[in-house]
Amino acid sequence: MSTTRANYLYPSIGMGLILSSIIFVVVLVPRWTFRPAQPKDLRNYTAQELRGREIYKREGCWYCHSMVSRPQDWDHGPKSKASDYYYDAYHLIGSERSGPDLANIGGKFPDQYHMLHHQNPRYVKPGSNMPRFDYLSNQELIDLTAFLQGMGPYGTRAVDPTTGKLKFARLENYTWTTGPFKGTQEVLAKWDFTPSEQEALNNKRYEEHLEVPYKYRMEIEELLFGTSHEAQAARGTLLVIVNKSRINGVEVTEETLEKKREEDPEFYAWTELDFKEPAVEPTDPLELKALNTKRKYANYGKGLFNNQCAACHGINADGHGQAAFGMTKRPANFWDDKFQRYNVDTWYWRISRGVPSTQMPRWEYTLTAEQRLTLAAFLKYVSRNKGLGKLEGIESDYGKPPSQAVPAQPVPAIGAPPVKPIPAKAK
Repeated sequence: MSTTRANYLYPSIGMGLILSSIIFVVVLVPRWTFRPAQPKDLRNYTAQELRGREIYKREGCWYCHSMVSRPQDWDHGPKSKASDYYYDAYHLIGSERSGPDLANIGGKFPDQYHMLHHQNPRYVKPGSNMPRFDYLSNQELIDLTAFLQGMGPYGTRAVDPTTGKLKFARLENYTWTTGPFKGTQEVLAKWDFTPSEQEALNNKRYEEHLEVPYKYRMEIEELLFGTSHEAQAARGTLLVIVNKSRINGVEVTEETLEKKREEDPEFYAWTELDFKEPAVEPTDPLELKALNTKRKYANYGKGLFNNQCAACHGINADGHGQAAFGMTKRPANFWDDKFQRYNVDTWYWRISRGVPSTQMPRWEYTLTAEQRLTLAAFLKYVSRNKGLGKLEGIESDYGKPPSQAVPAQPVPAIGAPPVKPIPAKAK
Protein backbone atom coordinates (compact mmCIF):
# COMPACT_ATOMS: atom_id res chain seq x y z
CA MET A 1 0.00 0.00 0.00
CA SER A 2 1.46 3.31 -1.05
CA THR A 3 0.70 6.76 0.27
CA THR A 4 1.01 10.04 -1.55
CA ARG A 5 3.05 12.63 0.31
CA ALA A 6 1.69 16.17 0.39
CA ASN A 7 3.59 18.61 -1.76
CA TYR A 8 4.43 21.68 0.32
CA LEU A 9 6.46 23.42 -2.38
CA TYR A 10 3.68 25.53 -3.87
CA PRO A 11 2.11 26.53 -0.53
CA SER A 12 5.58 27.54 0.69
CA ILE A 13 6.15 29.65 -2.42
CA GLY A 14 2.73 31.25 -2.00
CA MET A 15 3.30 32.10 1.67
CA GLY A 16 6.75 33.45 0.84
CA LEU A 17 5.28 35.74 -1.81
CA ILE A 18 2.62 36.94 0.62
CA LEU A 19 5.24 37.68 3.29
CA SER A 20 7.45 39.46 0.77
CA SER A 21 4.49 41.57 -0.38
CA ILE A 22 3.69 42.59 3.20
CA ILE A 23 7.32 43.59 3.85
CA PHE A 24 7.41 45.50 0.57
CA VAL A 25 4.19 47.41 1.27
CA VAL A 26 4.54 47.98 5.01
CA VAL A 27 8.31 48.49 5.36
CA LEU A 28 10.00 49.36 2.07
CA VAL A 29 7.42 51.56 0.34
CA PRO A 30 6.99 53.92 3.34
CA ARG A 31 10.78 54.15 3.69
CA TRP A 32 11.12 55.20 0.06
CA THR A 33 8.09 57.50 -0.11
CA PHE A 34 7.94 59.11 3.37
CA ARG A 35 8.83 62.74 2.69
CA PRO A 36 7.25 64.96 5.37
CA ALA A 37 7.45 68.71 5.10
CA GLN A 38 10.37 70.34 6.88
CA PRO A 39 9.06 71.50 10.27
CA LYS A 40 9.00 75.16 11.27
CA ASP A 41 8.68 74.31 14.94
CA LEU A 42 11.65 71.95 15.31
CA ARG A 43 15.43 72.20 14.72
CA ASN A 44 17.87 69.47 13.69
CA TYR A 45 19.81 67.39 16.22
CA THR A 46 23.17 68.47 17.61
CA ALA A 47 26.08 66.02 17.60
CA GLN A 48 25.53 65.41 21.32
CA GLU A 49 21.83 64.63 20.82
CA LEU A 50 22.70 62.20 18.02
CA ARG A 51 25.10 60.42 20.37
CA GLY A 52 22.28 60.21 22.92
CA ARG A 53 19.98 58.83 20.24
CA GLU A 54 22.46 56.06 19.46
CA ILE A 55 22.68 55.19 23.16
CA TYR A 56 18.86 55.12 23.31
CA LYS A 57 18.86 52.67 20.39
CA ARG A 58 21.84 50.62 21.61
CA GLU A 59 20.39 50.06 25.08
CA GLY A 60 17.05 48.95 23.68
CA CYS A 61 15.02 51.81 25.22
CA TRP A 62 12.70 51.68 22.24
CA TYR A 63 11.70 48.11 23.13
CA CYS A 64 9.64 49.45 26.03
CA HIS A 65 9.09 53.14 25.16
CA SER A 66 7.19 54.40 22.12
CA MET A 67 7.85 57.79 20.57
CA VAL A 68 4.54 58.68 19.01
CA SER A 69 1.65 60.41 20.76
CA ARG A 70 -1.72 59.36 19.28
CA PRO A 71 -5.06 61.21 19.47
CA GLN A 72 -6.50 58.62 21.86
CA ASP A 73 -3.54 58.81 24.27
CA TRP A 74 -3.86 60.32 27.72
CA ASP A 75 -1.28 62.52 29.40
CA HIS A 76 1.26 62.19 26.59
CA GLY A 77 0.95 65.71 25.22
CA PRO A 78 0.02 66.90 21.71
CA LYS A 79 -0.50 64.41 18.91
CA SER A 80 2.64 63.60 16.93
CA LYS A 81 2.95 64.91 13.35
CA ALA A 82 4.79 63.50 10.36
CA SER A 83 7.18 66.48 10.41
CA ASP A 84 8.32 65.50 13.93
CA TYR A 85 10.35 62.72 12.27
CA TYR A 86 11.81 64.83 9.45
CA TYR A 87 15.33 64.76 10.91
CA ASP A 88 15.27 61.05 11.80
CA ALA A 89 17.38 58.92 9.47
CA TYR A 90 15.34 55.99 10.80
CA HIS A 91 12.54 56.22 13.29
CA LEU A 92 12.56 54.86 16.82
CA ILE A 93 8.80 54.91 17.27
CA GLY A 94 8.71 51.51 18.94
CA SER A 95 5.72 49.21 19.28
CA GLU A 96 5.49 48.56 23.03
CA ARG A 97 4.57 50.69 26.00
CA SER A 98 5.92 48.88 29.01
CA GLY A 99 7.07 52.39 29.91
CA PRO A 100 5.47 55.76 29.08
CA ASP A 101 5.56 57.35 25.64
CA LEU A 102 8.52 59.73 25.25
CA ALA A 103 7.47 61.77 22.20
CA ASN A 104 6.89 64.86 24.38
CA ILE A 105 9.24 64.14 27.31
CA GLY A 106 11.46 67.19 26.73
CA GLY A 107 11.14 69.83 29.44
CA LYS A 108 8.83 67.76 31.64
CA PHE A 109 11.59 66.99 34.14
CA PRO A 110 14.89 68.68 35.02
CA ASP A 111 18.18 67.21 33.78
CA GLN A 112 19.08 65.92 37.26
CA TYR A 113 15.87 63.86 37.34
CA HIS A 114 16.81 62.04 34.12
CA MET A 115 20.34 61.35 35.37
CA LEU A 116 19.04 59.82 38.61
CA HIS A 117 16.25 57.97 36.81
CA HIS A 118 18.64 56.25 34.41
CA GLN A 119 21.05 55.27 37.18
CA ASN A 120 18.34 53.86 39.46
CA PRO A 121 14.69 54.19 38.30
CA ARG A 122 13.33 53.12 41.72
CA TYR A 123 15.02 56.14 43.29
CA VAL A 124 12.56 58.53 41.65
CA LYS A 125 9.73 56.10 40.79
CA PRO A 126 9.23 53.40 43.44
CA GLY A 127 7.92 50.20 41.90
CA SER A 128 9.25 50.94 38.40
CA ASN A 129 10.16 47.83 36.38
CA MET A 130 12.73 49.72 34.32
CA PRO A 131 16.25 48.23 34.57
CA ARG A 132 19.17 50.18 36.03
CA PHE A 133 21.60 51.84 33.63
CA ASP A 134 24.19 52.77 36.23
CA TYR A 135 26.84 51.05 34.15
CA LEU A 136 26.68 53.89 31.61
CA SER A 137 29.47 56.44 31.87
CA ASN A 138 28.73 59.95 33.06
CA GLN A 139 29.25 61.23 29.51
CA GLU A 140 26.76 58.70 28.13
CA LEU A 141 24.17 59.68 30.74
CA ILE A 142 24.65 63.37 29.83
CA ASP A 143 24.27 62.64 26.10
CA LEU A 144 21.19 60.45 26.63
CA THR A 145 19.60 63.16 28.77
CA ALA A 146 20.33 65.77 26.07
CA PHE A 147 18.56 63.61 23.48
CA LEU A 148 15.44 63.15 25.63
CA GLN A 149 15.29 66.83 26.60
CA GLY A 150 15.02 67.72 22.92
CA MET A 151 11.78 65.79 22.38
CA GLY A 152 8.41 67.53 22.09
CA PRO A 153 7.01 71.08 22.09
CA TYR A 154 8.65 72.02 25.42
CA GLY A 155 12.08 70.57 24.65
CA THR A 156 15.38 72.17 23.71
CA ARG A 157 14.69 71.58 20.00
CA ALA A 158 11.35 73.45 20.02
CA VAL A 159 11.31 76.48 17.71
CA ASP A 160 8.87 79.39 17.66
CA PRO A 161 7.51 79.20 14.08
CA THR A 162 6.73 82.93 14.00
CA THR A 163 10.26 84.09 14.88
CA GLY A 164 12.37 81.07 13.94
CA LYS A 165 14.13 81.22 17.34
CA LEU A 166 14.39 78.48 19.92
CA LYS A 167 11.61 78.69 22.49
CA PHE A 168 13.31 77.45 25.64
CA ALA A 169 16.98 76.90 24.84
CA ARG A 170 20.03 78.40 23.19
CA LEU A 171 22.84 76.86 21.14
CA GLU A 172 26.35 77.70 22.31
CA ASN A 173 29.91 76.58 21.66
CA TYR A 174 31.24 74.48 24.50
CA THR A 175 34.64 72.94 25.16
CA TRP A 176 34.63 69.74 27.18
CA THR A 177 37.06 69.83 30.11
CA THR A 178 36.60 66.23 31.29
CA GLY A 179 35.63 62.84 29.94
CA PRO A 180 36.33 61.21 26.58
CA PHE A 181 35.76 64.48 24.69
CA LYS A 182 38.16 66.55 26.81
CA GLY A 183 39.46 69.45 24.76
CA THR A 184 36.78 68.98 22.06
CA GLN A 185 34.61 71.94 21.14
CA GLU A 186 31.07 71.44 19.86
CA VAL A 187 27.65 73.11 19.80
CA LEU A 188 25.42 72.15 22.72
CA ALA A 189 21.82 73.03 23.56
CA LYS A 190 21.41 74.75 26.94
CA TRP A 191 18.22 75.71 28.73
CA ASP A 192 17.79 79.47 28.35
CA PHE A 193 16.15 80.59 31.59
CA THR A 194 17.01 81.34 35.19
CA PRO A 195 15.41 79.43 38.10
CA SER A 196 12.90 82.25 38.60
CA GLU A 197 12.04 82.22 34.88
CA GLN A 198 11.64 78.43 35.04
CA GLU A 199 9.22 78.86 37.96
CA ALA A 200 7.24 81.47 36.01
CA LEU A 201 7.12 79.12 33.01
CA ASN A 202 5.93 76.28 35.24
CA ASN A 203 3.13 78.47 36.58
CA LYS A 204 2.14 79.53 33.06
CA ARG A 205 1.97 75.93 31.85
CA TYR A 206 0.02 74.93 34.95
CA GLU A 207 -2.63 77.55 34.20
CA GLU A 208 -2.79 76.66 30.51
CA HIS A 209 -2.89 72.88 30.93
CA LEU A 210 -6.12 71.62 32.50
CA GLU A 211 -5.19 67.95 32.32
CA VAL A 212 -7.49 67.47 29.34
CA PRO A 213 -6.53 64.40 27.30
CA TYR A 214 -5.83 65.36 23.71
CA LYS A 215 -8.50 62.85 22.72
CA TYR A 216 -11.26 65.19 23.91
CA ARG A 217 -9.86 68.21 22.09
CA MET A 218 -10.06 66.03 18.99
CA GLU A 219 -13.64 65.01 19.85
CA ILE A 220 -14.72 68.65 20.05
CA GLU A 221 -13.09 69.24 16.66
CA GLU A 222 -14.96 66.22 15.29
CA LEU A 223 -18.24 67.72 16.53
CA LEU A 224 -17.23 71.05 15.01
CA PHE A 225 -16.31 69.76 11.55
CA GLY A 226 -17.53 66.15 11.32
CA THR A 227 -20.33 64.81 9.13
CA SER A 228 -21.61 62.05 11.43
CA HIS A 229 -25.17 62.15 12.72
CA GLU A 230 -23.90 62.79 16.26
CA ALA A 231 -21.71 65.70 15.12
CA GLN A 232 -24.48 67.34 13.12
CA ALA A 233 -26.95 66.97 16.01
CA ALA A 234 -24.52 68.48 18.54
CA ARG A 235 -23.04 71.27 16.40
CA GLY A 236 -25.85 73.75 17.05
CA THR A 237 -25.33 73.46 20.81
CA LEU A 238 -21.54 73.59 20.46
CA LEU A 239 -21.69 76.83 18.45
CA VAL A 240 -23.57 78.46 21.33
CA ILE A 241 -20.58 77.72 23.57
CA VAL A 242 -17.74 78.47 21.12
CA ASN A 243 -16.97 80.27 17.90
CA LYS A 244 -14.86 78.75 15.15
CA SER A 245 -11.41 80.35 15.06
CA ARG A 246 -10.55 82.64 12.18
CA ILE A 247 -7.50 82.74 9.95
CA ASN A 248 -7.07 86.04 8.13
CA GLY A 249 -10.67 86.91 8.95
CA VAL A 250 -12.09 83.65 7.53
CA GLU A 251 -13.63 80.88 9.64
CA VAL A 252 -11.31 77.91 9.94
CA THR A 253 -12.11 74.66 8.13
CA GLU A 254 -10.63 71.20 8.57
CA GLU A 255 -8.25 71.82 5.67
CA THR A 256 -7.08 75.28 6.79
CA LEU A 257 -6.74 74.03 10.36
CA GLU A 258 -4.40 71.24 9.30
CA LYS A 259 -2.30 73.67 7.27
CA LYS A 260 -2.19 76.21 10.09
CA ARG A 261 -0.99 73.60 12.55
CA GLU A 262 2.05 72.94 10.40
CA GLU A 263 3.14 76.43 11.47
CA ASP A 264 1.57 76.51 14.94
CA PRO A 265 0.85 73.06 16.45
CA GLU A 266 -0.94 74.65 19.42
CA PHE A 267 -3.49 76.54 17.29
CA TYR A 268 -7.03 75.98 18.60
CA ALA A 269 -9.93 75.36 16.24
CA TRP A 270 -12.28 77.41 18.39
CA THR A 271 -12.50 80.35 20.77
CA GLU A 272 -14.57 80.20 23.94
CA LEU A 273 -17.65 82.37 24.45
CA ASP A 274 -18.11 84.01 27.83
CA PHE A 275 -21.21 83.09 29.84
CA LYS A 276 -20.76 85.91 32.35
CA GLU A 277 -23.96 87.92 32.83
CA PRO A 278 -23.49 91.61 31.92
CA ALA A 279 -23.95 94.25 34.62
CA VAL A 280 -26.55 95.97 32.41
CA GLU A 281 -28.93 94.23 30.00
CA PRO A 282 -27.76 95.03 26.43
CA THR A 283 -29.97 97.26 24.29
CA ASP A 284 -28.52 96.13 20.96
CA PRO A 285 -30.96 93.53 19.52
CA LEU A 286 -28.19 91.23 18.25
CA GLU A 287 -26.31 91.26 21.57
CA LEU A 288 -29.54 90.62 23.46
CA LYS A 289 -30.45 87.75 21.15
CA ALA A 290 -27.00 86.14 21.62
CA LEU A 291 -27.28 86.53 25.41
CA ASN A 292 -30.75 85.00 25.52
CA THR A 293 -29.54 82.08 23.37
CA LYS A 294 -26.78 81.35 25.90
CA ARG A 295 -29.33 81.51 28.72
CA LYS A 296 -31.68 79.22 26.82
CA TYR A 297 -29.08 76.48 26.28
CA ALA A 298 -27.70 76.86 29.81
CA ASN A 299 -31.28 76.39 31.02
CA TYR A 300 -31.60 73.21 28.96
CA GLY A 301 -28.48 72.01 30.75
CA LYS A 302 -29.94 73.04 34.10
CA GLY A 303 -32.90 70.71 33.61
CA LEU A 304 -30.62 67.82 32.70
CA PHE A 305 -28.35 68.68 35.64
CA ASN A 306 -31.35 68.62 37.99
CA ASN A 307 -32.25 65.12 36.82
CA GLN A 308 -28.79 63.57 36.61
CA CYS A 309 -26.41 65.53 38.85
CA ALA A 310 -28.26 67.53 41.55
CA ALA A 311 -28.51 64.63 44.01
CA CYS A 312 -24.75 64.92 44.55
CA HIS A 313 -23.80 68.41 43.35
CA GLY A 314 -26.89 70.20 44.67
CA ILE A 315 -29.73 71.97 42.90
CA ASN A 316 -27.59 75.15 42.83
CA ALA A 317 -24.46 73.27 41.65
CA ASP A 318 -22.64 74.25 44.86
CA GLY A 319 -21.71 70.68 45.84
CA HIS A 320 -24.29 70.48 48.66
CA GLY A 321 -26.50 67.75 47.26
CA GLN A 322 -28.54 65.43 49.40
CA ALA A 323 -26.07 62.56 48.92
CA ALA A 324 -22.94 64.68 49.38
CA PHE A 325 -22.63 64.20 53.13
CA GLY A 326 -22.08 60.45 52.76
CA MET A 327 -19.24 60.70 50.23
CA THR A 328 -15.58 60.50 51.21
CA LYS A 329 -14.66 62.56 48.15
CA ARG A 330 -17.11 65.46 48.27
CA PRO A 331 -18.83 66.49 45.01
CA ALA A 332 -17.40 69.55 43.26
CA ASN A 333 -18.68 73.03 44.04
CA PHE A 334 -18.89 74.62 40.61
CA TRP A 335 -18.89 78.10 42.11
CA ASP A 336 -15.17 77.72 42.85
CA ASP A 337 -12.87 80.05 40.93
CA LYS A 338 -10.88 77.24 39.30
CA PHE A 339 -13.88 76.19 37.21
CA GLN A 340 -13.97 79.59 35.49
CA ARG A 341 -10.85 78.50 33.57
CA TYR A 342 -12.46 75.37 32.19
CA ASN A 343 -12.88 75.30 28.42
CA VAL A 344 -15.54 73.29 26.63
CA ASP A 345 -13.18 70.35 26.04
CA THR A 346 -12.42 70.26 29.77
CA TRP A 347 -16.11 70.17 30.71
CA TYR A 348 -16.85 67.65 27.96
CA TRP A 349 -14.06 65.38 29.20
CA ARG A 350 -15.12 65.50 32.85
CA ILE A 351 -18.78 64.93 32.03
CA SER A 352 -17.98 62.12 29.62
CA ARG A 353 -15.41 60.21 31.69
CA GLY A 354 -16.35 61.09 35.25
CA VAL A 355 -13.71 61.56 37.95
CA PRO A 356 -11.50 58.57 38.89
CA SER A 357 -11.73 57.35 42.50
CA THR A 358 -15.11 59.01 42.97
CA GLN A 359 -18.72 57.92 42.54
CA MET A 360 -19.24 60.14 39.48
CA PRO A 361 -20.36 57.97 36.54
CA ARG A 362 -19.16 58.13 32.96
CA TRP A 363 -22.03 59.93 31.29
CA GLU A 364 -20.72 59.13 27.81
CA TYR A 365 -22.46 55.77 28.23
CA THR A 366 -25.94 57.25 28.66
CA LEU A 367 -25.95 60.86 27.44
CA THR A 368 -25.57 61.98 23.84
CA ALA A 369 -22.88 64.45 22.80
CA GLU A 370 -25.55 67.14 22.50
CA GLN A 371 -26.78 66.49 26.06
CA ARG A 372 -23.25 66.61 27.45
CA LEU A 373 -22.68 69.94 25.71
CA THR A 374 -25.85 71.42 27.23
CA LEU A 375 -24.51 70.35 30.62
CA ALA A 376 -21.23 72.08 29.72
CA ALA A 377 -23.17 75.25 28.85
CA PHE A 378 -24.93 75.19 32.23
CA LEU A 379 -21.70 74.59 34.15
CA LYS A 380 -19.91 77.37 32.28
CA TYR A 381 -22.79 79.67 33.22
CA VAL A 382 -22.76 78.66 36.89
CA SER A 383 -18.98 78.91 37.25
CA ARG A 384 -18.83 82.35 35.60
CA ASN A 385 -21.74 83.76 37.62
CA LYS A 386 -21.08 81.86 40.86
CA GLY A 387 -24.62 80.60 40.99
CA LEU A 388 -27.77 80.25 38.92
CA GLY A 389 -27.94 83.98 38.12
CA LYS A 390 -30.77 84.75 35.70
CA LEU A 391 -31.66 81.04 35.55
CA GLU A 392 -32.96 81.17 39.13
CA GLY A 393 -36.63 80.24 39.14
CA ILE A 394 -36.88 79.71 35.37
CA GLU A 395 -38.68 76.53 34.27
CA SER A 396 -36.15 74.10 32.79
CA ASP A 397 -37.26 72.89 29.37
CA TYR A 398 -35.14 69.75 29.63
CA GLY A 399 -37.08 68.34 32.59
CA LYS A 400 -37.24 68.72 36.34
CA PRO A 401 -36.40 66.48 39.32
CA PRO A 402 -39.06 63.81 39.83
CA SER A 403 -39.84 65.25 43.28
CA GLN A 404 -40.89 68.52 41.62
CA ALA A 405 -42.39 67.10 38.47
CA VAL A 406 -45.13 65.09 40.27
CA PRO A 407 -46.54 66.17 43.65
CA ALA A 408 -45.98 63.60 46.39
CA GLN A 409 -49.09 61.67 47.48
CA PRO A 410 -49.77 61.01 51.19
CA VAL A 411 -49.60 57.38 52.26
CA PRO A 412 -53.01 56.22 53.68
CA ALA A 413 -53.13 54.38 56.95
CA ILE A 414 -53.99 50.66 56.89
CA GLY A 415 -57.74 50.25 56.58
CA ALA A 416 -58.32 53.98 55.94
CA PRO A 417 -60.44 55.12 52.97
CA PRO A 418 -58.54 56.12 49.82
CA VAL A 419 -57.06 59.60 49.87
CA LYS A 420 -58.11 61.98 47.13
CA PRO A 421 -55.06 62.69 44.92
CA ILE A 422 -53.49 66.14 45.14
CA PRO A 423 -53.93 67.84 41.77
CA ALA A 424 -50.83 68.97 39.94
CA LYS A 425 -50.16 72.70 40.10
CA ALA A 426 -51.72 74.49 37.16
CA LYS A 427 -49.25 76.08 34.77
